[in-house]
Order: sequence, then structure tokens, then C-alpha cells
Amino acid sequence: MDETIKILREQTVISSQLPEVLNELIKVMRDNSPEVQEPIKKIESLMRELSANEKAAEEFLKKVNAPNFAEYIAAQNKSLKRDVAEKLLEKAAESQAQLKKQSLELKALLQKGKEFVEFNLNILARTSASGTYSENAQRESQRNRRMFEANI
Repeated sequence: MDETIKILREQTVISSQLPEVLNELIKVMRDNSPEVQEPIKKIESLMRELSANEKAAEEFLKKVNAPNFAEYIAAQNKSLKRDVAEKLLEKAAESQAQLKKQSLELKALLQKGKEFVEFNLNILARTSASGTYSENAQRESQRNRRMFEANI
């Protein structure tokens, strides 16, 4: 049970740091700031730590022949350590739910940025319209090359 608590505590600590860094990245993206590198480096570092923690958790669960921590903890006798492990598991689940919400927000911001860049590149290159635009615009286009055509 000590190893379970150690793994879950480490996961909880890492998971609690990620929302702060993701909020920083979201703020940078909303402000259209070029200072994206620092939050990305922090996120990469935390994700490496989380990946190592996940590998340790998988190895532990294989060793104890349990499909997940919830079932392993539920199978243990009532004790103070079991209560601690249950609380850590709850905190990890809450952090993961928060991370999921933040990742969806980041995904929306990235999609918005991607659309903005594509729109401006199409205007600058005066490319022919795709199926997104009306057929009239495509027929009346002065150029017949596509946006990312290799033979430009």
C-alpha cells in the first residue's frame, strides 16, 4: 500500500501543477503573445514526469495483478493507508477532469488560430477557393493553383 500511496501522491502533485501551466499557456494564446516557449517547456517537463509516473503505475498494477488503482484499493482491508490512497485517487481524478476541460479550451484556441492563419495565407497567396467557399468564387478566381501545391 505504501507504493500505491507514493505513486498516487506523485501523480497528484504533477497533476496539480499542470493546470497552472496550462492556464499560463491559455493566457499567452488569448493575448496573442509570442512568449509561448516557456509554458510549452514547462508542460513538456511535467508531461515527461507524468509519463514516468504512469509507467511506474502500470508496472505496479501488473505486479499486483490489478486492472486499476480503484479496484486494487477497494480490495485492501480498511486502514488509514487505504483512506489516504482513496483520497489521493479522488484528487487525481479531479485534476484529470480539470485538465480535460483545459485541454478542450486549448484545442479550441489552436483551431481558431489555425483557421486565422489559413484564412490570411489564402488571402496573401490569392489561391483558388476550396469547397468551403461558394462555387462562384472558385470559378472567378484569377489563379488556379492550390494553397500547398508542391509545384509553385
